[in-house]
Amino acid sequence: MPYRIIPAALLLLALTASPVVRAETFNLDQAVVHALAHNPELLAVQAQSAAATARTQTAAGARLPNLGVSYSARASNNPLDAFADKLNTRSVTAPDFDPARLNHPGTSDLHMTQLALRLPVYSGGRLSSSLVSAEETEKYARLQYERAREITVFQAHRAYLALLAAQEALTIADDAVKAAQQHARSTAQLSREGRTVVSDKLTAEVNLAAVQASREQAVTRVETGRNQLKLVMGLPLDHDINPASARVDIEASPEANLADSETRARAGRKDLAATRALSQAARARVQAARAAHKPSVDFIATSNWYDDHPGFDSHSSSVMGVVSLNLYAGGRHQGEIGAALAEENEMQWRAQALEQSVRNDVRAAHDNLREARARHATSADNVERARENVRLVDRRYGQGRTILIDLLQAERSYTDARREELNSRVDLEVGRSALRLAEGTLPLPEGTAP
Repeated sequence: MPYRIIPAALLLLALTASPVVRAETFNLDQAVVHALAHNPELLAVQAQSAAATARTQTAAGARLPNLGVSYSARASNNPLDAFADKLNTRSVTAPDFDPARLNHPGTSDLHMTQLALRLPVYSGGRLSSSLVSAEETEKYARLQYERAREITVFQAHRAYLALLAAQEALTIADDAVKAAQQHARSTAQLSREGRTVVSDKLTAEVNLAAVQASREQAVTRVETGRNQLKLVMGLPLDHDINPASARVDIEASPEANLADSETRARAGRKDLAATRALSQAARARVQAARAAHKPSVDFIATSNWYDDHPGFDSHSSSVMGVVSLNLYAGGRHQGEIGAALAEENEMQWRAQALEQSVRNDVRAAHDNLREARARHATSADNVERARENVRLVDRRYGQGRTILIDLLQAERSYTDARREELNSRVDLEVGRSALRLAEGTLPLPEGTAP
């Protein structure tokens, strides 16, 4: 009827007019590039590096001339100020030397504009040492940022592989559910025909429920893995994404030598080089603190304009050199030197501790990678054996030569073997990246320069 067709047509039109929201698909390299550009933790480290660069510019500017202008207005009845104002404005007359007028000058108004140039000539090494400290601190921040980029690449790689693994695990769980459903249907049919006991039917149903529960856990792990990848990539959690790959593939690579890996790590780890730079910065701060006991020399040139109202009528200039030496500061300078020496000592110990930690990272990565290789070699063969065992046990069960429990156990062993092969494959790929991260040799995608 027409009145029923119209609403249906409108609904169809609305559905076809509505935009279809599709999940954004990323391959591994795209996920890594996006993470390097949008990961908030990495962007925070980048901002720290930019701040260190700005502080270096500040330290460098302290060695350059300082040019400034000032304007002041003053009203005073102080006799000295009043007479000085007349001198500065070049308005002294003979009556101004009258003692009564000198002692009681009244209120004098003065407007002064000054242009001043100050140049540090010598600071005992304080300015140059402060600049070295700032440069080494900037180097530390830059190296830490580069290390943070490597860590972000590793995290994105690991999260991407974890999502792929979760999806593969869900496929394994789906296969297990299909097998359990088939067994439940078969035993139910056999029970109705009186060809098997009721306990077999109940056992199959319990097994199906357990397998279905395991599948729900697999679904949750997929969503957890997807959210973790979004966090690393710097995406909103409500942004829908899918990996472009379907499974975790193994990259062919030769086994690394432990001694060579430790050598590469000592030379290539950015965080180790950053700590050494921080030690150099602390050493420079010691020199800057010691400069407090040395004299400083400054050159100062000023150009002044004085008037009893805003203006530039009376001009005068002055040039001077100032030599200053701090003779006593209540022990403050000694305290600053002691603190700087302690900080230098601290950085040296931290560098030594980090070097040992780096070596430990490399050794742990080697051990984990070796274990993953061995597990994968074993589990890959075991999957085929478990699959064949299911086929043989299923045949015997169909012939009435074994019990249902044996078949269900064979199915569980096959599922466990597939999961172990998947886990070892993921651990192998993550382990390779972890070793490169420990060595400081993890490659970054092309076109992702800092």
